[in-house]
Amino acid sequence: MGSVHGGLNYSELRDKGINPDDVIDFSVSINPDPLPERVVNAIRDSRITRYPDTHCSLLKEKIADFNKVDSSSILVVNGTSQGMYLIVAALIDRNDPVCIVQPTYSEYMDACSLKTDNVTEIRMEASENFEISPEKIIASVKAGKPRLLWLCSPNNPTGRYLKEDDFEKIRLSCEENGTILILDEAYVCFVPDEKRYNPLRKNVIVLRSMTKDFSIPGLRLGYLMGESSLLEKIKRWQPEWSISAPAQDAGTAGIAELEYFKESWRKTAGRRDRMSSDLEALGLKVHDSCSNFFLVEVDDIEALKKHLWKDLILVRDCTSFKLENTIRIGVRTEEDNNKLVKSIREYLGR
Repeated sequence: MGSVHGGLNYSELRDKGINPDDVIDFSVSINPDPLPERVVNAIRDSRITRYPDTHCSLLKEKIADFNKVDSSSILVVNGTSQGMYLIVAALIDRNDPVCIVQPTYSEYMDACSLKTDNVTEIRMEASENFEISPEKIIASVKAGKPRLLWLCSPNNPTGRYLKEDDFEKIRLSCEENGTILILDEAYVCFVPDEKRYNPLRKNVIVLRSMTKDFSIPGLRLGYLMGESSLLEKIKRWQPEWSISAPAQDAGTAGIAELEYFKESWRKTAGRRDRMSSDLEALGLKVHDSCSNFFLVEVDDIEALKKHLWKDLILVRDCTSFKLENTIRIGVRTEEDNNKLVKSIREYLGR
């Protein structure tokens, strides 16, 4: 697979004698707050001496309760990336047309490329602040009648969130043209409640990431929501015991600590707004975001990255998204955020 992602290069760090814990990693977008003791204990006490529940029965019930849906509408997966590959395996035939709204997460393209080269990219523009355009999407769906439409909201890396009216227009167009809408909501927990809506509707498969919500990227956990008939097709492609016992236990405990995490998501959004304002005050172009990350345009990305690395600070170079001189910053703790702003201020000589 050719995808470029954020995160640490552990081999490179070992070669340089750098402890990964010493790196302040803004290149990933994970809930920055510490895990509640209940979640830590659930992981520690997990029964790893026996096979996990291949149906994830308890966790699936908790997820269904959380989303106020029937458990038949839920399929637990080993991270949303596994869900993407399962969707492609189950729902695309050889050389079926698909559409992908860009710039976005590269695994959609990688997964689809296993079955088809017939991919149309619908690109949102920086000049329009990457606003998701339903008109562009609907026109492409009508013209190509793709088997799948991939849409991320809030979008990675732009942070743009699709309004409900626009979502429904796109969904109806997909239904009329025989297209299944794949809606990746990996970062939706960071969207304010008053802006959110329930996307679980006919002809839609929703991807959700508990990795991002509950800060457990090392365990790999997520789920799909959709019509049971679609999920049953997808489930056939999932290997047995895909979700480990510690991951299932961590997810169940995380939902039990929902009030803690809701407050954490709210605080993270506040930190995002403060850091965005601080960087704008330094004269940088910062794009609006509804997630726990945002885009910043810079004059010389390599020079900035080199300067930040002196302080062991890592940001996400967005060249792989075909965005020139743009970085993505994942929100961390207030202390870490202040260190990043300070280092960028020094780089700019302000």
